[in-house]
Amino acid sequence: MSIPATMRAWRVHEFGGPEVLRLDTAPVPSPGPGEVLVKVAAASINPIDWKMRSGHLRGIVQIALPRALGRDCAGTIVAVGEGVSDLAVGQTVAGLADPTRHGTHADYAVLPAAQVAPIPAGVAPEAAASLGVSGLSAYIPLVEDARLAAGQRVLIHAGAGGVGGLAIQIARHLGAEVLATCSAANRAFCIELGATRAIDYATEDFVAAAPDCDVVLDTIGGETHVRSHRALKPGGVLAALSAAPIPSTPSREDIRIVASRIQATRVRLEQLLEWAASGVIRSTVESRVPFERAPDAYRVSESGHARGKIILTLA
Repeated sequence: MSIPATMRAWRVHEFGGPEVLRLDTAPVPSPGPGEVLVKVAAASINPIDWKMRSGHLRGIVQIALPRALGRDCAGTIVAVGEGVSDLAVGQTVAGLADPTRHGTHADYAVLPAAQVAPIPAGVAPEAAASLGVSGLSAYIPLVEDARLAAGQRVLIHAGAGGVGGLAIQIARHLGAEVLATCSAANRAFCIELGATRAIDYATEDFVAAAPDCDVVLDTIGGETHVRSHRALKPGGVLAALSAAPIPSTPSREDIRIVASRIQATRVRLEQLLEWAASGVIRSTVESRVPFERAPDAYRVSESGHARGKIILTLA
């Protein structure tokens, strides 16, 4: 398979707003040991992308400039590195890039082979790309950290978002009673995804509307995190993925708080893609934006009012 010497990549040379994104011509990277090179067909935009662009994560993630952004993608393997024997050139895959290296908002991206999974038949690249960071951010807190089970009650904050929409569907599949916070405009959307009740965060007190929960998935943090303690029954679990600070000490001794660590593995990605192929979960893609208009897509994502996922599409 012919690989060009250069590619397009949305890179930042300095930290700032969407205006610092530059569509550069950059060298096509080569996969190292344990890596694959993917020709990107679709890539999603996640909060970590614009937080990296703005410089908010400089103390958490090593960010050398210039830097190509983007964490997850779907596409076709065009080269494999030394030691990769379970993936092959020509396979259509979805996966995540190493956050300390160049990302997926480019024509080509290098991904660790351990963070890549083949895409089953019937799953479009845009749908597969939407299940990367967001899918793992729903799966790991609910399935692995909280061990959500049939008959339990779960409250999912920001149910109309990229993570929340998938979390509602996963929780419903596990047999839980699902309650979700959202705006009034997104009530019907959350119910359609499988929520038993959608709670308007602007006019309703979610603690009163969702008492005695076994699990709360917190994607917001701050005051929402603190109030969520009161929505849990004794022995309940608060799984946190918050963008805002989380208090280090819980207000109650009879609940458990877990700061979920989102790490891609092939097994986790395979489960999400299998659920997508079988119809257990469906992609909540809000919009498909041409690659050339990436700054516009960043602005929408950063507004905090996007429903579902925003996907960059590449020819």
